[in-house]
Amino acid sequence: MNFKLISYHLIIALFYMSLFKATISKARAGETEDFVARVKEHYQKTLPINAFSMKYHFLNRRYQDHNYWDYKTPNLYMSQRVVEVDMEKKHFYDNDVVYFAGGRLYDRAQFQNDKESFFYERSATFLGKAILRQDLDSFDRFMSHIVMNIDFLAVRPLLEEVKIKKNVTLKKSKHSNTATLTHTTSDGDTVAYKFRNDPLQLVSINHSSLNGIFVYKDYQTSRDITYARKVYQYYDGETKPTYIKFNDHFDIIDEVDPARLQVPQGYGPELQEGDGILVSKEIAKNLYLVTDSSAVHNSLLKVNGDEISIFGATGTSEIAEKTIELIREQFPEKKISSVYVSHPHGHQIAGLKVFADQGVEIMADEYSIAGIKAYPNFTKDISKFKFRVIEHEQVIDGGQFYVLENMHSKRQSFVYFRESGIIFQSHFLHVPLDNTIAKVIPNYTRTFIDFIRSKNLKINRVVGNYVNNNISVEVMNKIYDVNI
Repeated sequence: MNFKLISYHLIIALFYMSLFKATISKARAGETEDFVARVKEHYQKTLPINAFSMKYHFLNRRYQDHNYWDYKTPNLYMSQRVVEVDMEKKHFYDNDVVYFAGGRLYDRAQFQNDKESFFYERSATFLGKAILRQDLDSFDRFMSHIVMNIDFLAVRPLLEEVKIKKNVTLKKSKHSNTATLTHTTSDGDTVAYKFRNDPLQLVSINHSSLNGIFVYKDYQTSRDITYARKVYQYYDGETKPTYIKFNDHFDIIDEVDPARLQVPQGYGPELQEGDGILVSKEIAKNLYLVTDSSAVHNSLLKVNGDEISIFGATGTSEIAEKTIELIREQFPEKKISSVYVSHPHGHQIAGLKVFADQGVEIMADEYSIAGIKAYPNFTKDISKFKFRVIEHEQVIDGGQFYVLENMHSKRQSFVYFRESGIIFQSHFLHVPLDNTIAKVIPNYTRTFIDFIRSKNLKINRVVGNYVNNNISVEVMNKIYDVNI
């Protein structure tokens, strides 16, 4: 046995162990309390702040379930946000403007006062003038995310902890000149706050219940308040920022503007939640509209002898299952032969597996089929999917398909039933139930209407996959003329 060799490796191991201990060391007795006191002193000026306004904009890399212009090249969406908050009264106003590909603008607002909370749109994109009642937990949900944007608000739960010795631990890293305070909260969450020692600054927060890591950068002082101007947010273990937020303005206020804590004049009525019970109604020969009492989600059934083709019931597994059940009850002797998909966004295809499990053929253009195959949720089951490629201007069982290049999705199609003059489309037109015309019209909406006009399609009704299932030519013409 080579004792010299063993001794050499033992010395090396002991050296690295001592180096590790020197790099990451647990705090001595009382050192945690001292460091928390130092942090509290650092944020002392901000502790009285209970009402504030802020403006920020952010880039969103994870926009709602892979709804990218091209699934191969995920794009970022930009939003601008203005908020006013009173943390003592639990009042808030939140105005969020989202800029989508193709020029669609979604300008929405929500608020909560002492008695009620509502959501409404300033852009009339989806709800029109309708308003949506929210529960009084809206403030807590809103604040759980907003406070993470401002470093001195994000650390408050740590500063308010009274049992520091029991619930807070400190670890120092001499190598990186940082210290981490790990806080076990009263509800069992674990939150790790990493601070730079000199100067004292919050570097990051690892928040277990939010499943996110928040990194704070670019500290600046404005109106005697120092805060991070940039926040990089990583959710669900992602290695690229899910959101990059830029804090443009922060100000202390006395209260939320009372005018912003009420429904604007001219809005209403309240949008009622649907009963979830699907019903079908024949709107043309062998063509049935399927919807529930809210008409938020709509689809069509086309009866072709002993077979049925479905258009649009693929957004969620729940809708897919309910549609299949409805067909079995209303048409027990008929077989579902195919289901149509207009484009490969998540809210168009998430329910497809339900049909694939039944052996139903999926009809879509070549690009959309490729997008469906690339959808992460289908990776394990894609071999079960049966596809039929539809071509531009192809006619199948009385429906003529058109595949357009546009800025909502790289390829997006719609179907025209010539005999009845009915079009089924999804996200070419955004028309609320009350037919309110949006303030800003996307360029892909004009692409759609221009194409219809160029083909001289005779239209009696346009069925939207979402919200409005009876869009008239008159309404389409009014939409087209906005801002022209």
